[in-house]
Amino acid sequence: MKWILLFLFSSSCANISALSKKEDVKNVSVPDSSNSVSSTKVEESWPSTFDVYNGKLKYINFPLIRGEETKRNNDKIICKEQGVEKPLIKMIPFVREGNTAKLYYAESYHSQAKKHFCYLGERQVFTINVKLFPYKEEHLSVARSKVVLSKKDQARAAREWHMLQKIYKNAYKGSYINEPFIVPLDSYITSRYGKRRVFNKVKKTQHLGNDFRAKVGLPIPASNRGAVVFAGDLFYTGNVVILDHGLGVFSLYAHLSKVISKVGDIVERGAIVGLSGMTGRVSGPHLHWGVKVHGFNIDGFSLVDESKNQFSMNEKLY
Repeated sequence: MKWILLFLFSSSCANISALSKKEDVKNVSVPDSSNSVSSTKVEESWPSTFDVYNGKLKYINFPLIRGEETKRNNDKIICKEQGVEKPLIKMIPFVREGNTAKLYYAESYHSQAKKHFCYLGERQVFTINVKLFPYKEEHLSVARSKVVLSKKDQARAAREWHMLQKIYKNAYKGSYINEPFIVPLDSYITSRYGKRRVFNKVKKTQHLGNDFRAKVGLPIPASNRGAVVFAGDLFYTGNVVILDHGLGVFSLYAHLSKVISKVGDIVERGAIVGLSGMTGRVSGPHLHWGVKVHGFNIDGFSLVDESKNQFSMNEKLY
């Protein structure tokens, strides 16, 4: 239980939804990286290599070859890390539209990889070069009970962590996304994603979300269309609403004074999901906006930017 609680703490301002980076390890047979089946043809027809920072994501589409447009027994891209002693293998869902495959590729904040080779079946379809982003550090003071947990709070936090993992693992396989994501508030950002945090001069963690200044009671809109998969109170995040947007993408709205949405609702982009507050582990009223993609806590601004690129060519995920 101790390692679970440490990991929960590291992702929160508030955000207990972080997965261990080992969660994505799969016992999957992946072609050797030296296998260049069809790679020359793909590289000649489109730019197949992408740079992605740790903690960020990239929207990618690539051409399908004959037979892949209708083959449904492999609806995931398999990406294998290179440059680490024990490589992780990631399974990334995608959608087909005609002869094109479309997906969001996310890189873990904790990534130690330098490169990923990604396959559809036996065919290598793109390569990811991992770049390190220069995240900053900050010092915070919060209630001691939120840093050194009682046994009762430890047990509660652990139960909530396991409950959320089930939610994230049952992500909607399709997509609710039909327009770009938006930032939920146009206000001062009190703490940006990726900051290394020191709580009460002792506890060191990372802040894996974005915090916006918001007085208690401010309406909080959804960043995009999605299904409400959780609406309630959690130890670290307080009152929180979590949306499943499909394609492995979730958004989280935490520390709310009031939850308006209910589980099962399909909310549109801009719909009010709750009112801002200061519940959970906080030092003052604000909105914590978190984004999780394929089990990784990702910078929401990266999602907003890449979704704009996605729809700049009038593309649709349906």
